Amino acid sequence: MGDKDTKNVRFKEPILEDFISFSDDDPLDSLNHLNSSTRVKYFTNELSFRGRLKRLFLRKPETRLGSRIVDLVLKVILCLLYVIRVELDDHLDYQCYGYNCSERNLTLPEDNDRMLFSSNAINWHVLVWVRRSSVLWTIQVLLSFITLMKGLLDIYIGSKGTCLQKLTHDGFILDLICTVPFLLTLAYPPLLINIFIPSFLNCWLVRRSLQKLLNDLHLTRQRFQTISVTLSQQLLVLLVTLWCLIFTTICGIQHIQRGSAEHHLSMFEAMYFVIVTFSTVGYGDISPDTWLGQLFMAFMICLAFAFIPRQVEGITSTLKERKKIGGEYSQRHSAGHRHVVVCATNLTAESIMDFLIEFYAHPKLEDHIVVLLSSEERDTSLQMILKDPKWAHRVIYMRGSALKDIDLKRCRIHEADGCFILTPTACNNRDEADQHTILRSWAVKDFAPKCRQYIQLFKTENKIHVKFADESRLKQHVVCEDEFKYALLANNCLYPGMSTLVTLLLHTSTGEAGHIGQEPWQQVYGRHSRNAVYHIQLCKSMFFRGYTGQSFTCASANAHKRFGVCLVAVLDITKPDPRLQLNPGAEYKLKDSDYCFYIAEFKEEYAKICSEAKTDQKQTGNEPSKNLEQISELLEKLLQKDLSSPQDEQEESVFNNTITCQWGLEIARRMRTKSPETRSSESDLDDNVVDTEVDTHGQTDPAVPKVLQLYEDMGQESITTGPPPPTLYASKQKTLCHVMKSPRPVCCLEWGTDCEHCTYKNARDSRWTNQLIILAAEHACVGIHNFIVPLRSNFISMNSLSPIILLLNERPTNLFLETIGHFPLVYWIQGKITSIDDLILAGIHKVSHLVIVNHESKSKEMEKTMVDSESVVAVQTILKLFPNTNIITELSQASNIRFMQFQANNEYTRQVSKLERKLKERMSSTLSHIFRLPFAAGQVFSASMLDSLLYQTFVKGYLITFVRLLLGIDAEDNSGHLSSIRVKNMTLARYRTFEELYQGMATTTGEIPIAIYRTEKSIPETSEDVGVNNNEGSKRNGLMEAHSRPSLPKGPFMGNHMQSSDMSDLVRNRLQSLGMDADDYAEEDTKDDDISYVILNPTPKRKLRVGDIVYVVQPSSMAAIPHKQRWNRTRSVRLRNKEHNGNTRSPRSTSPISTSPRSTSPTSSSGGSSSPKVEKEHYSGVNFLTPEFTTEQDKNGRFTVVPST
Repeated sequence: MGDKDTKNVRFKEPILEDFISFSDDDPLDSLNHLNSSTRVKYFTNELSFRGRLKRLFLRKPETRLGSRIVDLVLKVILCLLYVIRVELDDHLDYQCYGYNCSERNLTLPEDNDRMLFSSNAINWHVLVWVRRSSVLWTIQVLLSFITLMKGLLDIYIGSKGTCLQKLTHDGFILDLICTVPFLLTLAYPPLLINIFIPSFLNCWLVRRSLQKLLNDLHLTRQRFQTISVTLSQQLLVLLVTLWCLIFTTICGIQHIQRGSAEHHLSMFEAMYFVIVTFSTVGYGDISPDTWLGQLFMAFMICLAFAFIPRQVEGITSTLKERKKIGGEYSQRHSAGHRHVVVCATNLTAESIMDFLIEFYAHPKLEDHIVVLLSSEERDTSLQMILKDPKWAHRVIYMRGSALKDIDLKRCRIHEADGCFILTPTACNNRDEADQHTILRSWAVKDFAPKCRQYIQLFKTENKIHVKFADESRLKQHVVCEDEFKYALLANNCLYPGMSTLVTLLLHTSTGEAGHIGQEPWQQVYGRHSRNAVYHIQLCKSMFFRGYTGQSFTCASANAHKRFGVCLVAVLDITKPDPRLQLNPGAEYKLKDSDYCFYIAEFKEEYAKICSEAKTDQKQTGNEPSKNLEQISELLEKLLQKDLSSPQDEQEESVFNNTITCQWGLEIARRMRTKSPETRSSESDLDDNVVDTEVDTHGQTDPAVPKVLQLYEDMGQESITTGPPPPTLYASKQKTLCHVMKSPRPVCCLEWGTDCEHCTYKNARDSRWTNQLIILAAEHACVGIHNFIVPLRSNFISMNSLSPIILLLNERPTNLFLETIGHFPLVYWIQGKITSIDDLILAGIHKVSHLVIVNHESKSKEMEKTMVDSESVVAVQTILKLFPNTNIITELSQASNIRFMQFQANNEYTRQVSKLERKLKERMSSTLSHIFRLPFAAGQVFSASMLDSLLYQTFVKGYLITFVRLLLGIDAEDNSGHLSSIRVKNMTLARYRTFEELYQGMATTTGEIPIAIYRTEKSIPETSEDVGVNNNEGSKRNGLMEAHSRPSLPKGPFMGNHMQSSDMSDLVRNRLQSLGMDADDYAEEDTKDDDISYVILNPTPKRKLRVGDIVYVVQPSSMAAIPHKQRWNRTRSVRLRNKEHNGNTRSPRSTSPISTSPRSTSPTSSSGGSSSPKVEKEHYSGVNFLTPEFTTEQDKNGRFTVVPST
């Protein structure tokens, strides 16, 4: 066998046939190099002439695209040449068999038919022959030859179908009709050059070439075939199809009418006739008069009915799909606008409205476009929002997934200013929801690495997966619901109304609520709710420009006096690692480069500053030194007077809370010993005095002493100060807490069960009266860590620590128990808030605060607004059984706040409902429930309120850091912390207005007041605190409406005396059965008809009242002072009950209680204890029947109160 045969044989082997290098001339040489490093380029079937043509014209994108364009251009030119030929042709010159009829005296065919509207007199000569110039004929022949060769080449190199199928394809047949006749004229040009050829049919080849070109553009440029691109292509093809029908009809009817004896049409007249006919107008001024023309028009109309509906049906289907998936943010939209993308599993109308109101509240964002991306179809309410003229041109909805690149491309996320990834408003599995959020975040990061992300999570432990969203320590763009809500609930236990204060700071409001409010407190509360946090660089600020080189606290005091703004924080950008600092103290000197953070009603850029405020600037740098002698003398007098005179339990001196007696005496002593020269040259307090560690909590609340102050067997010597215990998911924090030197054993953590180490961790011990903080949660989670840390902050004195009881539905894990074992006085107990026994064992009758965290919804079929039903009903049940319980509730839906003190027949509740509806209709704020009493008093908090924290971070990148520092989640060096003071009579004797208090505190102790928590009776005695800037008419209206106000609800339930007695008997019987002291239960409702609310950043002229709690930001050198709002009276009731039964004793006179083992008797006194298993076996003699509630006994023997049916 020869070499050639050998090559052929080896070529047929399938394995060797697949891999042959195109660079080798000899296939045998290719076989020798199969194992070499040479990269194989082509297959053997591409080495042939056909394969090379296929690579050139089909595989190569540029050549293929150029070929399509050339084909399209050729077909268009042929159509244009036909029009040119028609315009140059005058058939009258040869209509009589090639001659002019007038010259040869010839006659045309006559009509011999009896039809009235049709004629058979057709001049067939002018239909077969035309006049065509030689140049025009030459061009048409040449183009036809090129077109035919191109079509044959496509058939030759094409791979779809057999050769016969390609030859019989309708496109190729039409191509033959339009090109072959021109080539046949070459057989005898003198005669055939003037034969009629319907080259106008090339318009249908134009349509075919255009479709191929659009497909090739998509393949060549690798474009995303979005629904909008598909729709635009379909519309373009439809227009081209209509043009082909019209053009074919125009050319056809014009040529047919050449054979008519009377009605000849030009191209323009034919176009007019066709358009009028296809539009179904039909004027009748022009119509075909021959049967051939009428037949042609009937055929074309039928053809139109066959083609157009198919095209329209495809477009209609695409439009329906587009409606389902929403619009598209095209390049035309992005040319003149900037945009943000909002991603979520489901977007509800309420959540979208909250986002839009908060987002567009900033003037700089008015021109931004919001693109909504969700995987679910929009509901009817969301469609109504998108059709609203206010949002129609600024909001685009798209149905898609952030995990698909094509959907991210549709919303042009790589060009977006930011991407908000939100959690669903109601979900059954928060872990799964966070996992979806994390995957969306990763997908966006992979597709658009430079796009800033603003992420919302449920659980703190999932934050480690999206840390890349926190660009710096100052700009944090991740909000964990558990992290912030537990910290807010903890701060509510320390400072009443703290959750309301933070909510008002985070929400954007126009202050319209102050004008809608009908009562004085509503006007004051609503007007100040418009305050928010802003920032500006000092050198660019009209407020703070003149304070360069002065102390921070003095600048803050003077700025508030002049402009009504509260300077609370600063950022020094000259440091290598800038950190936001809350109230850095009097030692910090402001610099031109510093960024100032202040609380005000308006941003400085939009505020109008009066000329008096601009010229009223004083040199405040030396004010402390000039007034220090007077201040020290006054302090000494006031302190000595406070020590010598008895004080009311409800009142507390501002100086007792901010400056100790020793400090004031030390200032006075030092001032008296200084010379006038030294005294006038000193500007600040002595460092030794400021840095002196003073325990101010010994005089915080003498009426209710803390348990660590009374009992010495609580392990105080084992408590130290240090960082909180590290957890797997919590980042490294600078926060310092009161922690144990060594972790407590696990047995010492379970509440209600004695162990060998301690026997007092049960609700029977009398030491816990009005001491306990109970947190009721579904299960232990990492977020509880942020509830414990603020309550164990080192800024709070050790003797002021309150015991924390975690009431959990499920037993916590060992890791969780080991973590809480590092904190003092933290216990856990398994139980539910729906069980009376569990609540009593947890110590609800001795609680100072009961914090209820909303449970997750387990039912997928439940309405999203019903997720709070369990919490709402449980709270109302507890308030009926234990009317003096101070409950702080967390809800998922802010709209359910109205159910916390619901009374259908109460007139005052109806008035508040009307105000709420007005605010919703005007859409001026997302806080439509601002006037609900539980929210105003800080007794209820909704996690949905944290959404605005993430929304506003887009403009205020520092806001998350600011809130974390304010709540005590994080800490920075030399950064201040939150505290509070209570205004007493002695305070009002010196400081009548908020301005005077601000000046006194800022220039002496370095504290900065930011808000007032005010409690007043249902009908105020005076109306002097109505807005300062309100007119006199509104004041009079406020007074009249205040005195005609219906009475406030005495409590959430107002039952008759018999019902209340039944409830009391039930609770007392359960206390006795569980071995508790029945006298610890206070059945009297000691709550007054009070209204509590927050005045954020009060105006300088706002008058103080006795009992006001002032929130202050203290410097880091001072100790924080928590305040309870209203528990002295309840404690007095309990003490009176014990005195009446002869059970009172001095806590210090005897050893601590409950040192003996538990007694098994169900009626043992509070000093004893009994086993929980034995307690639950004794239930005889208890009356459980009540008018509205019944009890159910579970498998463990515990009783649960449920609403009766």
